[in-house]
Amino acid sequence: MDEHTLLQLNAQGIIPGPSETEEDFLKRADYCLNLNQKIPELMGDEPSFQSDSFFQGPIQITANLFRIAPHWIPVYFSNYSLTPWHGGCAWIFQLSEDTPTAAMFQLRRTFRDSKKYLGIYDRDELISHEMAHVGRMMFEEPKFEEILAYRTSDSRFRRWLGPIVQSSVESMLFVLILLMTFFFDLFLLFMQPEEFLKYSLWLKTIPLAVVGFALIRLWMRHRIFSQCWHRLDSLLKKEEFTNGIIYRLTDQEIYQFAKWNNFQISTYIENEPSLRWKLIRKAYTDQRSGINAAP
Repeated sequence: MDEHTLLQLNAQGIIPGPSETEEDFLKRADYCLNLNQKIPELMGDEPSFQSDSFFQGPIQITANLFRIAPHWIPVYFSNYSLTPWHGGCAWIFQLSEDTPTAAMFQLRRTFRDSKKYLGIYDRDELISHEMAHVGRMMFEEPKFEEILAYRTSDSRFRRWLGPIVQSSVESMLFVLILLMTFFFDLFLLFMQPEEFLKYSLWLKTIPLAVVGFALIRLWMRHRIFSQCWHRLDSLLKKEEFTNGIIYRLTDQEIYQFAKWNNFQISTYIENEPSLRWKLIRKAYTDQRSGINAAP
């Protein structure tokens, strides 16, 4: 694969995963770029939509932050399996063992004609958030994934607190704890067994402890991420290159770069042999080359 093709795919948000080979990467790239033709087969009668103007706002965000402009991602509008408070999601899927990994967006039908849902969800922010996940579809790196994705938000509060939950499993666990506490309180309300009152008080500390743990973990990860970003920025001295590289790092690399000095980081960047690091070097550390993502 020539460097020009690699840089073009990178600009479209098709990025080599940490352990992805060149052959697998090219197969995935071809599959993703032609995915729109497969939508009728995949979705049946579900309405699909694709428009540069529809993506203009989100791509402005992702191009500035992550140097990606993924126009190729199909969108379909359906409320199927979405909870009432859920505006949409990105589906990252593999139809079979022999099929490359790909992605598409499912958005609530309201978003076909409106940019807002429930007065809370903004269509552009939702799409740009999910685009951040799609660009890293081959990264199984959960610790900083949501921190990166929430950087697309225009709210400083959401950028900081949004990544407090790392996975849907954690969300379900917290909901179960709250439900358990609630039903135990109902039991006490109707039965009023005095011997259980002391246990009720202790039970209420469990959700508080979970929230406390999550906040401390989130603060520590924000701190590590910020240290990594500033280390890279002091080395590259160009914010757009810093953002481009940190978006393409693994969790371990973010932890390492946060602790290393410029010489250690430079040595690592120059000597990593993977296709991902070949791309990073060509696009962000060699300022004489690269195809920048553009809206």
